[in-house]
Amino acid sequence: MLLHPLRCCAFLLLSLLGWAAGAQPLAEADLKAQILWRALQFVEWPGEVSPSQPLQLCLTVQGPLADALRDWDQRALNGRRLELRRVAGATAAATAGCHIVYVGADASVPAQLPRGLLWVGDNMGLTERGVMINLQPQQGRIVFDVDLHSARRAGLDINARLLRLARYVRTEGMP
Repeated sequence: MLLHPLRCCAFLLLSLLGWAAGAQPLAEADLKAQILWRALQFVEWPGEVSPSQPLQLCLTVQGPLADALRDWDQRALNGRRLELRRVAGATAAATAGCHIVYVGADASVPAQLPRGLLWVGDNMGLTERGVMINLQPQQGRIVFDVDLHSARRAGLDINARLLRLARYVRTEGMP
């Protein structure tokens, strides 16, 4: 019997959560990092971002999730190497060369979104401010919201299989 792709993706995420629950309880930040890792596998960057170029993950704030993301330095994501960088703020100058930016609660995503730049966070209300993937705890589990409108404006393609697993997908302003 063949499994529907959505069921496969959901099964993988649920297996991960079940494994985490069955083993040792993971810290919230570690669980968020694992879910974000899985989510990033369903994001495609625009053609002008060379597939041979490493993806720069830029951390604008310190905190538990930023600490968990530090383990990703030099890991391969869909055949591309990730490089971590600390940056001073989420300004256009500070995030130049970044492909993924992790922002904090006071994030201010620019109105003119840089092409090929995915904004991620883990604080309440960030998708309303342009953060494209936002992780949140809800009733003892981690859920995520997606701002598809902002992602598309930045030239990013987020696979529908991931969108189906999101708690909320913001499409405001989409044609």
